[in-house]
Amino acid sequence: MSSRVDELINSLMKYSHLIGGVIDIEWVRLIESIQTKIIDDIRGEAGSYDSLLSFINNLESTGKLYELIESIAREIGEEVPDPKIALTGALAGDLNIQGSKPAIIALQAIARAYAEIKLSSGPVIEPSAICPICGAKSETMYKRGNNYYMVCHFCSYTWLQSENKPTCPYCGNQSEITLGIVSDKTMRIALIKCWECGSTWRIILDESIKAPLILLPLIAMAAEKFRNVIREIEKESGYSHYSLE
Repeated sequence: MSSRVDELINSLMKYSHLIGGVIDIEWVRLIESIQTKIIDDIRGEAGSYDSLLSFINNLESTGKLYELIESIAREIGEEVPDPKIALTGALAGDLNIQGSKPAIIALQAIARAYAEIKLSSGPVIEPSAICPICGAKSETMYKRGNNYYMVCHFCSYTWLQSENKPTCPYCGNQSEITLGIVSDKTMRIALIKCWECGSTWRIILDESIKAPLILLPLIAMAAEKFRNVIREIEKESGYSHYSLE
C-alpha cells in the first residue's frame, strides 16, 4: 500500500510547479491511503462483474458499500447519519448532503479498483471523451509515441482516443485547420480548441511527464493558463474556425 501512496505523493511534489496553487499534501496522503486499502480489498472480486454499475449494485445490496462509507467518514472525521442518503447525494453530486463526501471517496475507490482490472488486459480504443468504465467526461489527453490517450479524472481509466495525431474527442474532428493547439515554448502541456464543435481539452505533450494516472488530469490543469490566449485569438480573428498551428 505504501508504495502506491508514496508514488502519488512523490509525483505530486515533483510536478507541483506545473500544478500551481496550494496543495494539502497530508489530505492527499490520507485519501490515497484510504482508497488504496479499499482497492486492495475489493480488486479481487471486481473482475467478476461485466460492468462497474453491477459491481457497485452488488456492494450496495450486500451492505458493504454502506460499511465503506461509514468507515471512511470515521477516518476523515465526518458524521454520516444515514449512509443511504449520503450515497444518493454522492451519485447526484450534491456535497451539501451530509456524508456525501465519504460516499464519493468510496465510489471513486470502487471505480478505480474496477478500472485497474479492466486495464490489466490493455486499454480499449474509444474515439470519445466519455470514460468507457464510469461514464465521466474527460478533459485530459496525453501523448505516448504516436498515440493519444484520454484519462478519466474519476476512475483513472485510460483509453486510446486516436493515433498519429490528436482528434477532437467530442465530435471526432481530425482537420488540422480547425484544431488549434496553444502552448508555450516548452510544449509540455497545451490547450486544444476544436473550431468545429467549440470544445476545448487539455493535453500533456511532454512524454517525460510520468505520474500515476489519477494525477494526470491535475497536472494537465496547468494548460488552463492558455485559455485567455484562445479568447483573444477568437476576439481578434472574428472567425469561428481558426487554427493556432
